[in-house]
Amino acid sequence: MSPFWKIFVAIFCYISGIVGLGLAVVNASQQPPATTPAIVYGAAGLLFLAAGIVLSRRPSY
Repeated sequence: MSPFWKIFVAIFCYISGIVGLGLAVVNASQQPPATTPAIVYGAAGLLFLAAGIVLSRRPSY
């Protein structure tokens, strides 16, 4: 994968992860709390953040 696309996908993953975690907080803070969507959004947010970190690491030669 070229460096341009790797950085592009990493930035997309970071933004998606932050949005997912934000949606998890919003759903968890509702009255009554929507726990199932909060867990799904939180898990997806963490997954996207992990993918962003993996994609933005420097290669170790």
